[in-house]
Amino acid sequence: MKKMLRAAITRIRGVDFEREHQEIKNINTKEELLEFQEKYLKNLLLHSYQNVPYYHRIFKDIGILDNGTVDLSKFNEIPILTKEIMRAHHKELISKDYKTRKWYYNSSGGSTGEPTRFIQDDLYAKWGNAAFYYWYKNILGVNEPSVKKVILWGSERGIFEGGVGLKAKIINWLTNIIFLNSFRMTEEDMKRHIRIINSYKPELIRGYAGSLYELCRYAERKNMAIYTPKIVVSAAETLNNEMRKKIESVFGTKLYDYYGSRESNNLAGECEEGLMHVLIFHNYVEVLNNHNQLVKEGEEGRVIVTNLHNYSMPLIRYEIGDIAVLGPEKCRCGNVLPTLKKVTGRITDHFVKEDGTIISGSALTLTFNRKDWVEAFQIIQEDYKNVKILIIRKGDVNESEKIDIEGKIKFLLGQDCRIIWEFVHEIPKTQSGKYLYIKSLVWR
Repeated sequence: MKKMLRAAITRIRGVDFEREHQEIKNINTKEELLEFQEKYLKNLLLHSYQNVPYYHRIFKDIGILDNGTVDLSKFNEIPILTKEIMRAHHKELISKDYKTRKWYYNSSGGSTGEPTRFIQDDLYAKWGNAAFYYWYKNILGVNEPSVKKVILWGSERGIFEGGVGLKAKIINWLTNIIFLNSFRMTEEDMKRHIRIINSYKPELIRGYAGSLYELCRYAERKNMAIYTPKIVVSAAETLNNEMRKKIESVFGTKLYDYYGSRESNNLAGECEEGLMHVLIFHNYVEVLNNHNQLVKEGEEGRVIVTNLHNYSMPLIRYEIGDIAVLGPEKCRCGNVLPTLKKVTGRITDHFVKEDGTIISGSALTLTFNRKDWVEAFQIIQEDYKNVKILIIRKGDVNESEKIDIEGKIKFLLGQDCRIIWEFVHEIPKTQSGKYLYIKSLVWR
């Protein structure tokens, strides 16, 4: 009964992705994958030339079309689309025929600056859902829509309006979802979250990496048992090794990382071998160095994304603001999708020196590893020479460890770096409920 109702609701909401999933589920070779990618990339570029003023002008200048045929060899001549360009040419990036589709507005979170607004549509949503389902079904072996799941997610609405509406509750019931608000997690909230998890016994738990980590630290600190699901999925925030170890240890199961964004939603998902498989059914992804050249396997670069299915406002070679390490073309898990070794975070999760050197956020967070007097922290690069550290402390500060932290940060950023410590009762999360360990204002 539930399955039938779920299928009916899916059709009514216009997000049924069965046709899209049928098209991709049996792609098993690199040749089939490249054929699919070429087909949809050419279709998108042709549509953009004919309907999007910004791209019509650019494609004409570089000659990417020859007698109506798309020349993909000139794809890398398309200028990188940045958030600044998107804001400056917003109207020119909207397709002239967008009103013929079921379109809607979306925006980036704006956690490190001005939010970016864009248009998406039902076709984009269907392919995004198909890619999401493919990862769960074909890589993790989980039928995501039907399994019992708890989602630990940020939601301002849940705080300020006291919950979700009746429609959302019905959909959550039909899809076996219990949402737990992680925007604000007091000790009482976390105690209640654990009680709900233990009672519901979900097969899948998904949440912000930081929220899962906080919950596991609380459970360990209070010596509270927590139900072991089949898998745990972290998303939306950068996951470091310390967080992964803690989450897997407390839940007693394997954690899989998932990579997405507001602009291009489902980008990549981790497999059992620890590599992130790029869901190129939905997005064509490039990893480029500072000279806009493709990096080699094992090298770190900027993530550049072309969504293949958002015809209402195509984002072609869009610099999404993330940094990743390119993985091997072949993975031992056997899946044909290309890989990333890891996503090292938002550009703003990294510090930058005056000479342009990028300092990994992971290297900075490691300075706080195993510091018993630190409950929570945030390191903020205010400018090239000034760093502020927000600390929620527990107990007395270990002065020798504090000096050691300052020494390591100065080793990374320069001996003339000025470090300001600020002890606080709370570290604000972003509007969407994310917890930032590293925050660079220089990248703005």
